[in-house]
Amino acid sequence: MSTTDTVPVSPARRGWTAYLRWLVPIAFLALVGALVWHGVDEFDLPRIQRTLLQVPTLPALGVGALALVAVAFTGLVDVVIARWLGLPMPAGEMLRLAFVANSLANILNLSGAIGSGVRLLAFAARKVELARGAALIGLQVLSLPLGLSVLIVITLALGSRPITPGATTHWVALAVLAAATAYLPAFFVLTGRRRLMRWLPGGRELPPLRLKLALTALSFVDWVLSAAVLYGCLYLAGAHVKPGPLLGSFAAAQTLGLLSLIPGGFGVFDGLMLLALSSGGYDNAQVLAGLFLFRIAYYLLPLLAGLYLGSGMLVGQLPGIARATARLQTHPLFGVLGLPANLLAGFGIRVLAMLTFGAGLLLLASAAIPAVHEHTVVVRANLPLAAVEGSYWLSVLTGVLLLGLGRGIDGRLRVAYNLAQPLLIFAAVLAVTKGLHFGEALFLLAIAALLRVRKREFTQRAMSLTSLTTFTWLAGLIVVVCAFFAVGVGTMLGDDSFDLWYFGFGEHSSRIVRGLFAAGLGVCGYLVWQSFAVRRPSLKLPDHAELERAREVYREHGGGEFGHLSFMRDKHLFWSGDHRTVVAYAAVRDRLVALGSPCGPEGAIKRAILDFRQFADAQDRAPVFYEVLEPDLSLYHDLGFDLFKLGELATIRLDEFTLAGKRWEDLRQAVNRSVKEQLAFEMVEPPFDTVLMTEVERVSDAWLADKGAHEKSFSLGRFDPDYLAWSPLALVRRSGELIAFANVLPPYGPNGTASVDLMRHVDDAPRGTMDFLFARVMQWAKEQGHATFSLGMAPLSSVGDNPYARINERLAALAFQYGGRFYNYQGLRRYKEKFQPEWTGSYLAYPRGLWVPGLLIDIAALVSGGYRRFLSGR
Repeated sequence: MSTTDTVPVSPARRGWTAYLRWLVPIAFLALVGALVWHGVDEFDLPRIQRTLLQVPTLPALGVGALALVAVAFTGLVDVVIARWLGLPMPAGEMLRLAFVANSLANILNLSGAIGSGVRLLAFAARKVELARGAALIGLQVLSLPLGLSVLIVITLALGSRPITPGATTHWVALAVLAAATAYLPAFFVLTGRRRLMRWLPGGRELPPLRLKLALTALSFVDWVLSAAVLYGCLYLAGAHVKPGPLLGSFAAAQTLGLLSLIPGGFGVFDGLMLLALSSGGYDNAQVLAGLFLFRIAYYLLPLLAGLYLGSGMLVGQLPGIARATARLQTHPLFGVLGLPANLLAGFGIRVLAMLTFGAGLLLLASAAIPAVHEHTVVVRANLPLAAVEGSYWLSVLTGVLLLGLGRGIDGRLRVAYNLAQPLLIFAAVLAVTKGLHFGEALFLLAIAALLRVRKREFTQRAMSLTSLTTFTWLAGLIVVVCAFFAVGVGTMLGDDSFDLWYFGFGEHSSRIVRGLFAAGLGVCGYLVWQSFAVRRPSLKLPDHAELERAREVYREHGGGEFGHLSFMRDKHLFWSGDHRTVVAYAAVRDRLVALGSPCGPEGAIKRAILDFRQFADAQDRAPVFYEVLEPDLSLYHDLGFDLFKLGELATIRLDEFTLAGKRWEDLRQAVNRSVKEQLAFEMVEPPFDTVLMTEVERVSDAWLADKGAHEKSFSLGRFDPDYLAWSPLALVRRSGELIAFANVLPPYGPNGTASVDLMRHVDDAPRGTMDFLFARVMQWAKEQGHATFSLGMAPLSSVGDNPYARINERLAALAFQYGGRFYNYQGLRRYKEKFQPEWTGSYLAYPRGLWVPGLLIDIAALVSGGYRRFLSGR
């Protein structure tokens, strides 16, 4: 059991720590593997099988119950600490939480973070004060090794030395035990110093001696119960080890298992116990069978029970959890946890995915291992040969499919759940008919039951087929199938009498090679199924009726800055669950990018953001909101989004607009000059006749040709008669000839803002023509009684302009300062600044963990009309 570091570390030290977390486990496994290889003579697999089959059922169930009690007993540590801290949680609920956290941590512990993280998230979901929750986690982590230290002191005092194969290893084991005993006095001394316990809640006194003694006693009983479970498992397997030497060996192996940083000490603890007991004269097959039973009883069985008890414990609590995790990262005790909230909140599903993959692995491993003779005799007497052969072949096929479905379970795919459930039940039946493997059948049925408990969490409709996660799961499938192929080929090559078409109850070689065809068929079938079953649904563009419906929402509740751009029909419309709020969005790669905030009743906006996020999650896409404004930022923060500032939006109060004064000097000069240039302004309402649209298209084409540009999309308008027909057109004519135009975006809702989108002119238009058009449009908007007018956004304005800004925003500030060669950032800001507008920050809201530069490239491709145009520039 490892504890978290309480001292902030530099990036360099953090890098070395990351390397050590990989190097230390690998070094321990290599060392123990070498010791076992040289110290243990043989591994008789058939004898291990027979030993396991001879374990009596009722005593085995009793040991399993003892293991569940042992893991549940550990929760009393949480209860005692919670009572001292005054946490407002009932003891029963605290015990349930502790059981779930401990059962996960036993198998999947990552430097203490899993158990601590699960507790943290549950506390956040129940609105427990962060400081108190952190203090409970800290004391819980620090107190668990106390019992092991006490156990070592007692065993050494009673003369119970660990069993070792030689004098050198004997003294090494004693040195390890002696060092471990130092933890007990160190805990009592260090927890009495205020400077080291500064992570306790404010005003809370240091842990009293009575509490420390209680925690020591509880931890001691916890470790004794764990040793008792191991003793029972070894006894049932036929290895009748004396309690004294077993405790000494158990204490040394557990100590080194904790130091190895491997979850559950897997491999290190087992190898050391096998080495110790084998050197003590106990049968290897019996010891291995006992250790296998111990892993099932003390680790796998509580894990299954914990998954059942923890079902839904953290579902729907991600926003609060994300905020609490962000705050906790600054806490002096747990700043190094660093696990994302969504990883921990969805850990139950991920474990189920691993178990589904493990079920497939078990089926293939079972097929690769010959059945024991006793089972072959019973099967021959009760089942026809065709049933055994068919069950074996189908079991291999089912195992491969379950290996692949682990990815779908991890992605919460509904279609994967619907397929995995019957496959697991079918595989359980096959486990019995192919060789009376009742334990295997019970394990498969247990996974099916756990999946059924979490049924409501499988809401996803699709997943990415090109993500790193998908490739990782696929690589695992291929590795397991290749290992099965290797065993099959090795079996065939080692059998001189091999005959592929010989069928018999005991003909393992022929059967396993025939199973290779089933494995190959399973891989092909899974890949075909995955290609078609998990494909994302096609997104439909809105028709005219849906756009009219959206316009009614905009008129009643407001359309924000970008609602009118929905009418370009290059974006899809998402309607919230109550059908009162609409989101305009587009898809690029695995992102769904919404333009602005949802439009609808103010009280329904937050719900619409969450609905859109769930809609994107169901397709394994990332939901992104582009250009959300400052008043809405708290909504996105509360729902777990990160924010990146894109720039600032300039708006003018029209009651302040007049052509008099220095503020409006440029516009006034343009209006005055228009008389000399014989310019005339006209505002035209739709519908527009064909002649006018032909004139507008001529001006638009001339502007595009002069700029060497092509039409944009998404957040920028384009020339499209259908789009222009949704709003008025502002026209400027010279002696009757159209030389400039702009489409006016009407202000939707009671507090809407008027603006313009397309502003285009011919290349020989007089200087100041667009200022003249701009002035007349604002005059028109003021006469219509509109309150504000938008000048549009100044990209990257006031982004990253202080040394404490995020690195992405500081890089954006460099683009604003030095990127004038590619875009006139500063010139655009200065032009709008002279009108003395009100500036409102505009932000990108995105799920935590996404790479911002990649998001900005995706959005740039959207605006350009797709990656092909973006990359080609045409």
